[in-house]
Amino acid sequence: MAFTTASNIPWTRVRALSFDIFGTLVDWEGGIAASARATPLGPYLPADHKELMLDIERHDTAVQREHPSWLQSDVIAEGLRRYAIQDLKVVEKGKLTEAELEKACKEYAGAIGTYPAFPDTVEAIQRLGKHYKLIPLTNVDNKSFAQTLSGALKGCDFDAIYTAEDIGSYKPDPRNFHYLLDHLKQDFGIEKGELCHVAQSLFHDHGPASEMQVMSVWVDRKGAMGGSPENAQEKFGFQSKVESLGELAGIVEAAFGSS
Repeated sequence: MAFTTASNIPWTRVRALSFDIFGTLVDWEGGIAASARATPLGPYLPADHKELMLDIERHDTAVQREHPSWLQSDVIAEGLRRYAIQDLKVVEKGKLTEAELEKACKEYAGAIGTYPAFPDTVEAIQRLGKHYKLIPLTNVDNKSFAQTLSGALKGCDFDAIYTAEDIGSYKPDPRNFHYLLDHLKQDFGIEKGELCHVAQSLFHDHGPASEMQVMSVWVDRKGAMGGSPENAQEKFGFQSKVESLGELAGIVEAAFGSS
């Protein structure tokens, strides 16, 4: 089933939008690829973007599950290190020394805050902020997110920020969504039925949102990470689909009769 509009959501009764940030507002895949390829490990990475993304995601997800209290920067450093050692075997084959690999992973992990926003992000967030409380629910650590806020997302005003570092677990753990709902109620008096979650990742966001009966919009950024798009609505339960935040802002403005 394909959703091309957001008519299934009562936009004028919604009071808050929560967002996945990296992958939805910020180009997570582009940032990962560019920063990984810029390290000494770069020449040994697969040329195919999808292959690289899926391989990295597999290792990152495993590290998140094993170490839910680690910072995201440390998670992706360890994910890349495992990928390089276990899959690419760069140390075993004499391509890089262990010290060179560790340096490459550190450089890569330190670049999260430099990832670019999607072109439509800042203006769309400003438009949506006229109607709703805006709340990031991100897997990225506080330091990296602060760098993003002063850089790629400069001009975006959020009403609260809930990070995996503060929560102590990573999406898709339901604890992250319980934290979101509890704090929306405590901080703003907003109930679950007045919230809509906006995200790219089917696996990290729409799966748990559906399980908790939170309305959600899939922002399909045509990426490789975050779950297969095949039969996505049936599997992940989002109410609506858009291809950009700008498209979503236009739908909301039409619902409110504004521009």
